[in-house]
Amino acid sequence: MQNENTAIFEQNRRTLEGIAYRMLGTLAEARDVVQETYLKWRGVEAGSLDSPRAWLITVCSRIALNQLQSARRQREVYVGTWLPEPFPEEAGDDPSVQAELDDSVSVALLLALETLSPVERAAFLLHDVFDLSFDEIAPVIGKTSANCRQLATRARQRVRDNRPRFRTTPEEHRRLLEGFIGAVRQGNLEQLVALLADGVEAYSDGGGKAAALPAVLRGAEAVARFLVAVFEGYRQQNVAIRMLPQRFNGSQGVLAFEDGRLATAFTIEVDAGRIQRLFAVRNPDKLNGFTDRVHPINKGASSEYKTK
Repeated sequence: MQNENTAIFEQNRRTLEGIAYRMLGTLAEARDVVQETYLKWRGVEAGSLDSPRAWLITVCSRIALNQLQSARRQREVYVGTWLPEPFPEEAGDDPSVQAELDDSVSVALLLALETLSPVERAAFLLHDVFDLSFDEIAPVIGKTSANCRQLATRARQRVRDNRPRFRTTPEEHRRLLEGFIGAVRQGNLEQLVALLADGVEAYSDGGGKAAALPAVLRGAEAVARFLVAVFEGYRQQNVAIRMLPQRFNGSQGVLAFEDGRLATAFTIEVDAGRIQRLFAVRNPDKLNGFTDRVHPINKGASSEYKTK
């Protein structure tokens, strides 16, 4: 029985990890939720269940929902701006699976989900992302099916209000990201401002463990001048900066190394042909997911910027 249970669990592991990550926004907490789900699953007679998958999703979602309640309290005292932990793309991922993940793990969506209550977040994710019916969601969050429908509808509207108006192609995203990185490295203020939306927002998460903006910085001129000043500081301090292309959270991003040490996971949000938001994760606790996942093919394609 144990071998059968293990096989069933492994078949559903990616789904469970996906639910937990989207609920919590951190890989470490998501893995803890999945591990707790597995420990509960080991004592279950799989053959007695109509749907082992439904059981696993229900239990995992309940655990994640409980964890989210305490995580929200912790984030209220988080030092500086909180950003979700980067979700690296696995080497060899099935392109069709990855395409499904792209939109639902974006930093923009995860930040929008932070504006929801835990039960709204659960109802929205389980219905809109994981295709559960409201009857299936009801026992997970302890509401009626009708209540779950209302929660999901309300959540969907709030998420829509916080997301880009226009869908951006991967090619446009990559072009703007490469242009942005080039302008920052060259200290080209004029070119940088041209790539940024007038009301661009820069988010930086250091968690009190790495240098970061104390709050969200807004405005093309202010953001551009700040970034140019940062790289000028690197030059003056003779810090070697290496930029490594890397996909995470469903789109192309950049890993920035300072003197060989991974210091920042950086990505952008594009809307209407310009960069609307910049996200820089610098909290070292949130960069551990890249340790064994930096793609060898990207290493050869990376560029290195050495300060002088």
